[in-house]
Amino acid sequence: MATQAVLLGAAASCGVAAAGAAWRDSRRTRRHDPDAVGLIDWRTVQLAAIAAALILGALAIRA
Repeated sequence: MATQAVLLGAAASCGVAAAGAAWRDSRRTRRHDPDAVGLIDWRTVQLAAIAAALILGALAIRA
């Protein structure tokens, strides 16, 4: 049970990270100066966080 709780907590954390990345990406698309290049590609961060959340969620279900 402890392993499952840890995996679910990690999956929830990845979900929060994905939501934060989506918010930052929406801010990036609405910026006033399109030439101001950011350092982080938020779509890639969001994709990685969603993939990690799905994998950790599946592992939690199997645990």
